[in-house]
Amino acid sequence: MTQPKVTRRQGLVGLGATTLAGLTASTATAAAENATFDQSNIIWNTLDGFAHIWYHVVKVDADQKIVDVLFKFAANEQVVKHRHHADYSTFILQGELRIYNDAGDLAEIRPTASYVEKQAGGAPHTEGGGDIDCIALFSNRGTDGVIYEVLGPNNETIATLGLQEFQALWEAQQPPVQPIIPG
Repeated sequence: MTQPKVTRRQGLVGLGATTLAGLTASTATAAAENATFDQSNIIWNTLDGFAHIWYHVVKVDADQKIVDVLFKFAANEQVVKHRHHADYSTFILQGELRIYNDAGDLAEIRPTASYVEKQAGGAPHTEGGGDIDCIALFSNRGTDGVIYEVLGPNNETIATLGLQEFQALWEAQQPPVQPIIPG
């Protein structure tokens, strides 16, 4: 009797299913939690007075009112209290983003690969990384004014960052690594 012929694709799918079946849920979770995003080509920047956070402005489109920024939040730390004044989305590339309410209580955890959309406004809060540094893409949309309002201990405004400030930061940072086009 002849063996049925298996295509390369069927073989790879079968191998993947077998491998996946061999993983327990805890093994898969542990692997995901320990995975790190390759950030070797990202040039991180800081702002004076803002501890536990680094940024890299990806793009500013003043005409479309879009500011895309990568933020890196230090593990087990919290950034300054703030409020969002633009609609935004987040996509978590590494670790987990922990969000704390105004009282300092943990209010939300956004794990790796989670995508969240939020409207402008909301309560004052802080954010920070989980057990490893969190890297998140924030896409801010729909305002040419204030994007982030930085707050003091009594929720008084101590600084604002808007489209113009991010435009200046984007222009001042080193250019990002560019694609390689063979030939």
